[in-house]
Order: sequence, then structure tokens, then C-alpha cells
Amino acid sequence: MSFRTPGSTKRTWSSKRSLDSGFSTRAAGGGVLRALGMAIVLVLLGATVVYFTSLDERILTWLVNLGSFVIVGLAAFLTARRQMSHGLVYGLAIGAVYALVTVLIGSVLFPPFIGFVAFLKRLGFCILAGACGGILGVNA
Repeated sequence: MSFRTPGSTKRTWSSKRSLDSGFSTRAAGGGVLRALGMAIVLVLLGATVVYFTSLDERILTWLVNLGSFVIVGLAAFLTARRQMSHGLVYGLAIGAVYALVTVLIGSVLFPPFIGFVAFLKRLGFCILAGACGGILGVNA
């Protein structure tokens, strides 16, 4: 079924999402929430393993850093795959907001701020992971 509105081009009704739709902040926010949820599960799992085994607690730092990279990439991949467009933009947005939120939460719960250079490193890695995941999500 086709319809025509005054001053517009011919459009068709379809159950498929239009490929020319723009960036959705709701989808990006959902990706950030998905990433934060996966991060909480990862931290709880890592803390449980360290508590019940003889592993050193310093492994949690590596687990959080590597896990954040994988989590942000996966969240950007899933969001871009679902939206079918704007993978780089979704990845950059999810990575930047994830880095900002995790640093803010960490500063509130564990008062000394990590430092500006450490924040920039975290921001860079999260943006890189998000960009890679978003690009792969659109093209997969």
C-alpha cells in the first residue's frame, strides 16, 4: 500500500525499518544500559571467583579493563546490528557514555578520582572498542 503526503516523495508501508532513519538516542541509551548490565555481571562473577579461590585480587583490575573493552564492543555490535545503520556513531556514543558513567560511579563510590590521564586512556579504549563493535555490527 502506498501513500503520498503533500510535498513528499512516495513512501510505502512496511514492517521493515527504514534504512534512512537517523540516529536514535533511545537505542544508544539501551546499548549503554546493556553494557552497564554486562559489566555488573562480570564484576560480580570475577569477585566471586577471587573470593572462593586463591587468585590474587590484582587480577580484578585486568579483568575490569579487558572486560570493559569486550563489553563495550559487544554492546555496540548488538545495538548497531539491531539498528542496521550508523554503526560508527552508535559505537562512539556507547563507548563515550560508558566511560563517563563508569568513571563517575567509581569517583562517587571510591572517592579519589582516577586522574585525568587515566580517564583519557579509559575514554580512548572505550571509544575504540565501541567503534570497532559498531562497525562490525552493521557489516555482519
